[in-house]
Amino acid sequence: MEVISGPDGNRCALSDGGSLPVSPILASRLRANDRVSVLTANIDASSPDLLIERPTIPHFPQLLLATIGYAAQPKEGAHGVFVRVELPGSIGLKTLILSGAAIREYFYLLHGDESPDESLYDILRTPEHATPADLRLAWRLRSVELESGGATRAVRSRTERAFNILAHPDLRTCYDRMRMDPDAPPLFPYCGFGSILAEGQLSEDGQAFFGRRIVAFKPEMTTRKVTLLFRRCDFLPDRIVCRDPRRKIEIWLDGNLLPGLHWDLTWNSWKHWLKSRIEVEATLVSAGRYRLRKGEWILRQWSAALPSRLRVIPPEALAADIARARALHSLLGEHADLVRHAGTQIAKYPVEHTTVQKWFDDLGVSPDLRPHYVSWLPDYEPYYFEQLRKRSQTWLLFRNEYLFVWPHVLIAEIPEPGHATYVFSRPAHLDDFMHTYAGIDRDDVRHNRNDVASRLGFIGRVVRGRRKQRWLNDVLKRAGEKTDYIEAFV
Repeated sequence: MEVISGPDGNRCALSDGGSLPVSPILASRLRANDRVSVLTANIDASSPDLLIERPTIPHFPQLLLATIGYAAQPKEGAHGVFVRVELPGSIGLKTLILSGAAIREYFYLLHGDESPDESLYDILRTPEHATPADLRLAWRLRSVELESGGATRAVRSRTERAFNILAHPDLRTCYDRMRMDPDAPPLFPYCGFGSILAEGQLSEDGQAFFGRRIVAFKPEMTTRKVTLLFRRCDFLPDRIVCRDPRRKIEIWLDGNLLPGLHWDLTWNSWKHWLKSRIEVEATLVSAGRYRLRKGEWILRQWSAALPSRLRVIPPEALAADIARARALHSLLGEHADLVRHAGTQIAKYPVEHTTVQKWFDDLGVSPDLRPHYVSWLPDYEPYYFEQLRKRSQTWLLFRNEYLFVWPHVLIAEIPEPGHATYVFSRPAHLDDFMHTYAGIDRDDVRHNRNDVASRLGFIGRVVRGRRKQRWLNDVLKRAGEKTDYIEAFV
């Protein structure tokens, strides 16, 4: 066997005349007497799973290069703590079993019972009580120092890994426990998902590989620019957690990424009034966890942002939006009795917005308090409401819905993702329609119970998708309104 370097990278020449692509780190470990077995069905794959037998190295006689899936939580075995890792692309070989010592040494730089020469905190030159914002500042300073000092790639990579461990709260807790207790179980960062090169040996039945040392690991990574609604973030004492359920993305923000922004836990009580979006450029790694659903274990996957590769662009009007949302929350609290009274009325029967506005005006309420705030819920999306309201001749509040009267139709809307828009023919007598509608629910309309859909002139539902403009054009078509030709394809 011979390693050949070429313009397309390193390739391993096999005894049968074929060749395989190999990474530089694997190429540096291959010897002439090594035997290579391909574990994937497609031998021409860009990165096939390989098992290398090395007869000249007795302690670690085999080397495994594989794409790994989910890494489970650590468990206690007969020979100590281990982590079971899925091998989704390998044939015959089903599982990679990594020793706790291998994970401790590679990711956390902890070597057995010996105290490390320098901790992850020492690498970043930061105290152990550093906040997430302090950690990021220390990471930035060290990065500049290492770059200007001509540090090797290995040193820079080790520093970045130290920051990514300490900037993740669960991994930092795990690291701190392992420093105090050598027997504490180690977590595989972000639950695996990537490409690993491990030394160890194959089990007797050939279905498992016991990894005693991790040589290299590269997680699955993608770089994306995303915009996140600030009101859907969770405000914790030392960080902000932003999750996008639709795109399955999780991003952690610290104070150093949002300079000048000072939040606390009370923000969670009024954040739903925020309108701002923040733009984030992130490198995302795959993560996951098994959940039990209906008696079956399902792998729930998402993407988590690497703390070291985050860039945040807050909107210019963020401060003004925060002040407005906080003031509106206080205003609703000041007039809680009036809001409760209005909510009681719309729970019984549809009430026109002008009537609610008159209640506010009679008591001299601030014009910042709008009628639709009476029934507004945290997950409601202003876009859907505003698009329907501005085209309406009038609109009413009823339970958790808004009823919009257009020239030719009447639209019932719950402006929240996951709900459909219900379109009816415009009734000749609005009061008769409202009297009937007040006695039924959406499920009655959908299934035409007691012929209620026919009596109300139900036209159909418009189901929302990912593109808001497409939803609006579908509503306009149902309503017989003119749509813009170009916008219809947005």
